[in-house]
Amino acid sequence: MTRIPLFPVLHDGPPDVHVWRVDIRFDTSLESDTFTALSSDERTQARVFRRSEDALRFATVRAALREQLASALGTAPHMLRLTRDAMKRPCLAEATSIDFNVSHSGAHGLIALSTRRRVGVDIEQRNPQLDWRALASLTLADSETVALEQLHPEECIERFYDAWVAKEALLKTTGVGVVLGLPRLTVLPRDGVRVALRDTVPDEAHDLAASWLAAPAGYAACAAWSMTAGNLS
Repeated sequence: MTRIPLFPVLHDGPPDVHVWRVDIRFDTSLESDTFTALSSDERTQARVFRRSEDALRFATVRAALREQLASALGTAPHMLRLTRDAMKRPCLAEATSIDFNVSHSGAHGLIALSTRRRVGVDIEQRNPQLDWRALASLTLADSETVALEQLHPEECIERFYDAWVAKEALLKTTGVGVVLGLPRLTVLPRDGVRVALRDTVPDEAHDLAASWLAAPAGYAACAAWSMTAGNLS
């Protein structure tokens, strides 16, 4: 099996939170031995995608995740059984002290893993032509929309994606918040690398923290975690 290269991503969170970047190779196929560790269900899921790029994003990040989980657990990647919890959040079928989360967009993916706390991660490829106002009601608090309207268009797009990835990463730590909606969180204006939750913080976010990550050019990325160690339930 050909291992997928992973690149550690620095952040200012707890040392037990590990984040890696995965670079997607679009010049390969699902038949490559790179994907030997995937289960039959994962292979079926990959083939459902209409575009080969989408299939390769899913398969690459899932195979890399299996490698990291197997390394942490001292087992073989193909032996792992992955499932989803009550909030449709990916997890290991066997009870362990490991929590993880993944995201992928464009030519890159992210994997976050911790043995002590819940984690969430998100990466998005920026679209300079995005009509962010059409998405504002689904992603932004009212105060964030007002703040973005005061910015130069180029900076406005950057800050919109900053808000998007931060909220996704924060709420993916539990799954609950994503269902309830991104506008419940206020993370703009941005002030530095650490995400500051502003205005009224909803109950599901009280124990959460996050940090924006250094991402490839044209991308925005963020990692989040529960502040209370051992909070894996």
